[in-house]
Amino acid sequence: MDMSFFDELKTRFGAKGGDFAIAYVTAHEVGHHIQTLLGTSNKVRQLQSQTNQTEANKLSVAQELQADFYAGVWAHHNKKYLQEGDIEEAMSAANAVGDDAIQKRTSGSVNSDSFTHGTSQQRMEWFMKGYNTGDIRNGDTFSALIN
Repeated sequence: MDMSFFDELKTRFGAKGGDFAIAYVTAHEVGHHIQTLLGTSNKVRQLQSQTNQTEANKLSVAQELQADFYAGVWAHHNKKYLQEGDIEEAMSAANAVGDDAIQKRTSGSVNSDSFTHGTSQQRMEWFMKGYNTGDIRNGDTFSALIN
């Protein structure tokens, strides 16, 4: 991971920053590793190659939101280490890197067909679903978004 991203998260994207914002981003990336281990990443790539760009983007959003969910599950199982304000730092980071927030900030408009990571609201919701349930079985973002 490029460590300068954490500075960008605060300065360019407007997140509060803090150590738990870094933990959230790191846990999200570990979530992608879990997807690789479970075969989810390969399946998404295969499905993306068989569809149009809009549908491929929806699959990408589902994959990214699942990584946010996995980050929330990780946070759930590490509650005893959390400090006051940690979840708010994660929510600030998730809010800042939603496709809608980034597009509005950079171009002044929002095109949902081009989303690849999900809206700020979706990213926060899926992190919190993982955090509140702590159960990896509740992370089927694909059925929730694609069907």
